[in-house]
Amino acid sequence: MIRPQRVLELAHSFLEEVRRDLEKAAAEGTDLPPRLRTVHQKQGQSAPELRTLGVPVPPGGEGNSPEILSGLIAKYTAQKPPTCLLLALDVLSTEADGTTRPLLIAEARDRNGTRLFMMQPFRVENGVVTWGEPLGGGWQDPGDEEMILDASFRND
Repeated sequence: MIRPQRVLELAHSFLEEVRRDLEKAAAEGTDLPPRLRTVHQKQGQSAPELRTLGVPVPPGGEGNSPEILSGLIAKYTAQKPPTCLLLALDVLSTEADGTTRPLLIAEARDRNGTRLFMMQPFRVENGVVTWGEPLGGGWQDPGDEEMILDASFRND
């Protein structure tokens, strides 16, 4: 069992890695696919097994509904249900005035019901990423809002 504080620690560590990868991709002028980290903790095991994957986005799939990504992840995790999942993806957010800005979205979910998300604006100029303050102050409980990772835990 992973405690809620440990989920937050895993999520924060994962997000730091994703930020560095996003900065590197921006410097190289490449895209970063959504990242998924699975965490498997077995009884008596001192450290969890971590596996990080780039989630393939089909050609033309950018901007599709989050339900598609949710379904892909749920299908993958059904074969070996994780103790915890972490997800990070960058999207273009549309503001009230119609302008767009890049946004890093991260989610953390475990089988015990811990649910966290964070959104952080950023901008890229000349291959350099400048990070804005996380919206809402950082990691938050989504309340009744549906998260992309929720579908992977429907049978728990």
